[in-house]
Amino acid sequence: MTRNETEINLFRAIEVFMAVAEMRHVTAAAHALGITQSAASQHLKNLESAFGVTLVDRSHRPLGLTHAGEAMQRHGYRILNEIEDLKSDLRHLKAATLPVLRVGLLASIATTLTPGLFDFVEHDLRVPELILSAGLASDHQSALTARKIDIAVTSELFVMSDDYDTYPVMEEPFFLVLPEGYDGPEDDIHAISKRLSLVRFGALTPVGRRTDQHLQRCRLNLPRAIEADRSSMVVAGVVTGKCFAILTPSLLIDGVAEGMPLRIVPLPFSGFKRGVQVVSRKEDLGDIPARLAHQCADILRTHFEHRFPDIADQITYFTGANPNH
Repeated sequence: MTRNETEINLFRAIEVFMAVAEMRHVTAAAHALGITQSAASQHLKNLESAFGVTLVDRSHRPLGLTHAGEAMQRHGYRILNEIEDLKSDLRHLKAATLPVLRVGLLASIATTLTPGLFDFVEHDLRVPELILSAGLASDHQSALTARKIDIAVTSELFVMSDDYDTYPVMEEPFFLVLPEGYDGPEDDIHAISKRLSLVRFGALTPVGRRTDQHLQRCRLNLPRAIEADRSSMVVAGVVTGKCFAILTPSLLIDGVAEGMPLRIVPLPFSGFKRGVQVVSRKEDLGDIPARLAHQCADILRTHFEHRFPDIADQITYFTGANPNH
């Protein structure tokens, strides 16, 4: 047996072992992999011989793993994932064009961005298929790391920044959002909080944590009525006429587009901002992330100038092509 054949069989043996370890039954694992029970047993024996250990405790039903088997299982996940990553990278290199682009979007601006991104990816990037997913900013890093998405349009700053390229899209201030029919003072947060309760994002969301931290810095302890993890739910709380919120234009765009009656005014205390950026795995997609960031900025600028004419000039847009690390 040549060295290459041994290595190929070793990978197959690990695949068989991982299936057996998950199902705890050789016959079931063989059926799932489309091989015979005897072939699966032979792969297990070859793997044990290659490392000189016993991986499976065959004296129990269902099968158990030895300590060596548990170690092999831990490493097996990583080995097989690396192989899948390699296959994916090579498919990208082999393809004349990128076959599919998977983009994770902030839920609050997903509806606003989708039509423009679809046209951009189809006509400018010439990518045949676009897969979009909406979620919280806190989901994006794990999705990128697991290669479930290729690009994130997010507000979260990633911890492992050296592994990613980050292209800023815009920076936006937070505003005070009041019910349209509110007739009390707008320049005194304590007076407002005596008449209305704060509807806010939950503390587990990035925007909720940022808002809480800023309120703490300002020594503000405001009464709260509702917590939610989607901007549409927060805005709906304001529409009841019983609550106020602290939100940015990107968190308000869907509610304003749906005609929800709101009043948007400056914060009556020290202000703060958040950024929106495009993030991709480092040097993974050439100039696509930079071009997509530019497109997102253009789309959002157009929508914000239409929906928020009185405050649109307070939003800063970035159209440069160089990433920030």
